[in-house]
Amino acid sequence: MALPCEMIDEILCRLSVKDLLCCRCVSKEWCSLIDSTAFVKKHLKTSRDCNAGFGLLMMKLGGDWKFYLASLDSLHEDSVVKIKNPLKTFLYGAEIVGASNGLMCVFKNDRKDVFLLNPIMRKSKKIAPAPPEFPSSFRMKESHIYGFGYDEVNDDYKVVMIAECYVQFRGLIVIVYSFKTNAWTRIQNVPKNIHFSGTRGVFASGSLHWLAFEKRSNFKDIIVGFDLELEQFKEVPFPPIDVTRDSSKSRFLADVGEYLCILDRPNYPVEVWLMNYPGAESTWYKALSTGQEEIRGTIRSNELIAFSRSRKDLLLQVRNPYYTKLAWYNLDRETVKNAGIRGLPFHFCSFLYTESLLQLTEDEPLQPEPSEDTEKKNANKRRRDEFLSGGSSLML
Repeated sequence: MALPCEMIDEILCRLSVKDLLCCRCVSKEWCSLIDSTAFVKKHLKTSRDCNAGFGLLMMKLGGDWKFYLASLDSLHEDSVVKIKNPLKTFLYGAEIVGASNGLMCVFKNDRKDVFLLNPIMRKSKKIAPAPPEFPSSFRMKESHIYGFGYDEVNDDYKVVMIAECYVQFRGLIVIVYSFKTNAWTRIQNVPKNIHFSGTRGVFASGSLHWLAFEKRSNFKDIIVGFDLELEQFKEVPFPPIDVTRDSSKSRFLADVGEYLCILDRPNYPVEVWLMNYPGAESTWYKALSTGQEEIRGTIRSNELIAFSRSRKDLLLQVRNPYYTKLAWYNLDRETVKNAGIRGLPFHFCSFLYTESLLQLTEDEPLQPEPSEDTEKKNANKRRRDEFLSGGSSLML
């Protein structure tokens, strides 16, 4: 007896992306169902509601910049799985702008090329270049700010680029790329007399956030938000901490899971504040306060990764000149324990990642990643070519 279509739908939407890719081969009906927009959205919502499909996406720094994936709930027992590189060209020198719902935004070639990619699905898309009216001063490496996030109301993924101009005129030029329309638009109503302290926007609660300071009010620190639905700037209130410029050098914004987070460490103890609610009703609460030198020395803007399912532990990324490692910080006991994870390279960067079936239209076919045997052959060929090109001669 065949199962009802509704039951099949409910069963499939609880499977992992890897299993669903295999299920596409069962029948044309299953393939059509799994590829449908409605199922993709339902699977993503189910994964988020059940806290399933959440993991760490790690990227090897330098060399081939390969991706690695690990389950967030089982860092003490699971091995890391290497994912094939989804871009046709290697990601050496790439700059990761952000990640949302399984998609990543990556800049390449001095930010002239912008890619959206789904590493799990091995799909990528090179988006339309910035419009000609976007000032050349941005490309001349004057002050530049950017961000990537998801507009849930309009079901759209957006890239924001901001140029702080000092040559042609003084002020901000802001453009927004829409994945749905595949076009850039310029934002007319922009803040005045502010200077951004960071470059990469932190996405949380439907908005991108940056630290900045006001130029005409004793250089007071502020948090600037950009609502992706309304495409409008707003000011986000600070938690109850000192916001003078003297204390801002050791202050960072971060995203821990889906929470906006601010790290404040000008003096002992180090404090981590999380925002509870978005918009006008936003409230902050202190999630961490510690004077441990080990923690104080390693926490930076991108070193807080995620909470555990129990919310009693905070995953940290510890970086030094010799290696990168992951560690759990227990909020109650104020202790640090290494995450038992195997198979990682010496240096990597980590992002909280949600697996998704989101499709991207490829501009050109993707080049398959070479096998280990092919990589060894290519390496031997390069050494042979270097030897011969060095002018060496063989004695007979």
